Amino acid sequence: MRRTTIIAIALISLLAVILSQAQSKDPTDLAAVKQVEQSMGKAMMAGDVDKLNQIYADDFATIGSSGETTTKQNLLSDFESFHDKLEWFETGPMDVQVFGNVAVAQGFVKEKRSRNGKDTSGQFLWQDLLQKRAGEWVVWRSAEARVVLADSPKAQSQDPTVIDTIKRFEQDTGDAMVAADIDKLNQIYADDWASIASSGKIFTKEQLLSDFKSGKHKLVSFENGPMDVQALGDVAVVQASVTEKRIQDGKDISGQFVFMDLLKKRAGKWVIVRTIGARVS
Repeated sequence: MRRTTIIAIALISLLAVILSQAQSKDPTDLAAVKQVEQSMGKAMMAGDVDKLNQIYADDFATIGSSGETTTKQNLLSDFESFHDKLEWFETGPMDVQVFGNVAVAQGFVKEKRSRNGKDTSGQFLWQDLLQKRAGEWVVWRSAEARVVLADSPKAQSQDPTVIDTIKRFEQDTGDAMVAADIDKLNQIYADDWASIASSGKIFTKEQLLSDFKSGKHKLVSFENGPMDVQALGDVAVVQASVTEKRIQDGKDISGQFVFMDLLKKRAGKWVIVRTIGARVS
């Protein structure tokens, strides 16, 4: 399906072309990305600001549930001042895809954490977008959400029915973009949906709908690659590649992209609350 951050990427001239468009199956690549993620957690526990400075890109940014943007400077300052303290963590299965100099990773984590003296421990689904710069993987964008589990065992596992529903949901999103179905897109994206451009600017749902409604931005066709989905309770994370034919202001901006969506179930329906992505061709 076509991903909306990709819209942000295209509309605001986001990302540089990556060296390779083929998905890497090299176990060395996959292991290196997983090691970055493990090193991040250990550095947070140790309050190792120098290590975190190496792990996060200088232009790192993420949008919290409140809509506030956190930069690398904010993140390092919080750990250096002990406003944010990770005491313990346990990771679950991690899905990683690598495309040349871009990688996407997502997984599940249990944390014991405090912020400003308040216990913020819990279970979370997270996703990171990484880039290889000067031969090293760095985290460039992130998203996460707290998992609220229902009592039923099925809600606490990778329910195949839920996974299939989310994959169809992603396909429906792309179809709605091709059809420029504004009403459908309005239902798919949460009112507080947001993405961050490479410039650090926030791209909102209102801007997204306006771009499709005006006809300045058109998705002609798309084809998804393999899609990794994790769903727990009322939260889901999705990552995939997509090849698309797209026109902006009469100019062909087609290509291959990777995208990651963070979804939440609200009023019994899945909606997209965050998107991150990158061009790989």
